[in-house]
Amino acid sequence: MAPVVGRIAFNIGVLLVVLSLAVLPFLPRGSAEFVVDVIAFVLSSVFLALVVWDVRRQTRLPRRKPPDSREEED
Repeated sequence: MAPVVGRIAFNIGVLLVVLSLAVLPFLPRGSAEFVVDVIAFVLSSVFLALVVWDVRRQTRLPRRKPPDSREEED
């Protein structure tokens, strides 16, 4: 994942988590809106966790060196 894509995905994940948590205290506990909001919170948390895992995994991968454009002549 390119760094720009990772950053955008992280920002979207944080936004979805914050928005789903912001309205949660104001919803009646037995309503359909509450259930949908909890599902949205869980899915956005899973998405955020996957983005963080992928970015951290890619930072640990060894980077390949670009091939040398100069050919050595003996």
